[in-house]
Amino acid sequence: MLMAVIVGSSIFLPLIASAYTTYTTPNIWGTPPGFWGPLVSCTGNYTTPGSMTPCTSLCDLIDTFINIVYFGMSIAIFIIAPIMVVVGGIMIMFAGANPGMLESGKKAITAAIVGLIIVLCAYLIVNTFITVLSITDVGGFGNNSCATTS
Repeated sequence: MLMAVIVGSSIFLPLIASAYTTYTTPNIWGTPPGFWGPLVSCTGNYTTPGSMTPCTSLCDLIDTFINIVYFGMSIAIFIIAPIMVVVGGIMIMFAGANPGMLESGKKAITAAIVGLIIVLCAYLIVNTFITVLSITDVGGFGNNSCATTS
């Protein structure tokens, strides 16, 4: 009898909870960090009106390049580095008495962390120089005078 109650409640309680229609799922994560916007900041199509502005200057090319770099940094930070840390951890867990696999796992984790530090420090160094030198016409940093407005 107790088993029937446990099984029945595990089946029907989620259905009852989902029947409440005014419930909205809380967004505990907010907007994901990193760059997940469009890579191309403008379009070369001048005849069809669309949501994107037409490419008219070198600033548009710089904006597109910076969007691609930000996207690559986001992929490296939020996807590749965590996967490499997990792979290294799995290699360490399954190494057992194999010292070669243990060393490979440690190297994978170390390489992922060093790569992450390099990506973050590169951005920090460039952003610091741009801020200190008050350069405003380099896209992607601070006050960008090279914007894609029509």
